[in-house]
Amino acid sequence: MRRITDWFRRRESRTLTLPARGRAIVVSDLHGNLGDWQAFLARSEAIERIAAGEDLYLILTGDVPDVARHRTVDRSVPPDGDVQVLDALIEARARLGANGRRIVYVEGNHDYHVARIALEIARFDALRRGAREPGPDELPSVDPEAYALYCANYRETYGEAIFQNNVAPYDMVPRAKSEHLRFVKSGPVLVLCEGAGVVVAHAGPPRMEGRDPRALRKEIDGASAADLDEARPEQYFASAYHQLLNNRFRHGDYDDDDLRRFLAIYDAELMISGHTPHPYLLDFEARSALAGCAFHDGVGRIGQRQIVLCTSFGSFTPAHKRYLEFDLSEPVISAERLLARGDVARRLYDEEEAAALGVTPLPGAEILAEIGAQP
Repeated sequence: MRRITDWFRRRESRTLTLPARGRAIVVSDLHGNLGDWQAFLARSEAIERIAAGEDLYLILTGDVPDVARHRTVDRSVPPDGDVQVLDALIEARARLGANGRRIVYVEGNHDYHVARIALEIARFDALRRGAREPGPDELPSVDPEAYALYCANYRETYGEAIFQNNVAPYDMVPRAKSEHLRFVKSGPVLVLCEGAGVVVAHAGPPRMEGRDPRALRKEIDGASAADLDEARPEQYFASAYHQLLNNRFRHGDYDDDDLRRFLAIYDAELMISGHTPHPYLLDFEARSALAGCAFHDGVGRIGQRQIVLCTSFGSFTPAHKRYLEFDLSEPVISAERLLARGDVARRLYDEEEAAALGVTPLPGAEILAEIGAQP
């Protein structure tokens, strides 16, 4: 497995291993919330610390693109907030020079689909004009006229329901420039923090039944969007790549045994992921945390082996928004032990700042108060 210097030199591996020294900061699922991004930068001083030479890695678990769902619960999210955050990340990486590699962007499901649709539009437009179709590694900016024609054709061909499922959720597409698409597709699908015994991915682990550990590791290292785009439906949904971008515990996509077996492949004890909004970890009928789940200081936990982070989208209230910072050289024993250290889960806002934002709490916030899981 390649370490960070080799990984940026040779892109075919989609697994990145960080050295067993320094510190890591993990941020999840901004979905264009520029205010949360700016609050994070002010709190963490992550970019300044990297620029000053600190041995620090900033890991984003993907899904900066797409603002529509976020804007339904927080109208302060700008209509182009995803593009603004990506522009800031691209600029920061360039400004940091060689240290820009310390900004690690893990691919999420929205990143995958925005890039997929952008390529489909470019190919649709090329076919319409009789021009050369772009190859699988070409990610041209989206032309607004081509986007409109593509959407009309998609609706006519497949119907409104399928359009709403497969295209509409990815609202950054018409704003996507080539540099944004290259950035969100430039990173790994899995980060291994070897010294801490932690893996970071966008979503949950793959279902492990019938999987050979060595073959699975090789499959993740070689995860290819082009191959997944062309896969038959049964291959697509069985792919470890697809599952690392999409799996959720609540949906029964995996269980604790899958998580244990997956982590054992990497000699790790803990998985950190975003993707899952925190209300998905509640049993609303029982008015409690879902069986096997818990909340600790604004962070979701699945058993002792997975932390579900909501830095921005999916957090019950701004007062619950957290990012993580931990030592890459200190082995992690369990999720609960890590979070109990006290300085790992860090607030995006203090109570007064959070209240001033005036954001409507997500469903389930009152259940947290009932079970004593306060921010």
